[in-house]
Amino acid sequence: MISIKAKAGQNGRIFGSVTSKDVSSAIKTQLGLDIDKRKITIELDIKAFGTYNISIKLHTKVLANMKVSVIEE
Repeated sequence: MISIKAKAGQNGRIFGSVTSKDVSSAIKTQLGLDIDKRKITIELDIKAFGTYNISIKLHTKVLANMKVSVIEE
């Protein structure tokens, strides 16, 4: 699982949303892996704090699932 810090807005929501670019950057920082943002699939828009499932296409027949935790900065 990776963690992404986001600034809090009103009603416990975050400013903007967490994108595949943010996830790619967090993976590189926390795990040392360079994953292209185009290979990351986020099923639901991440606009609030919590834990979300994402998919990463590592190869044509290999799909990895990972959890992303969005926490307040």
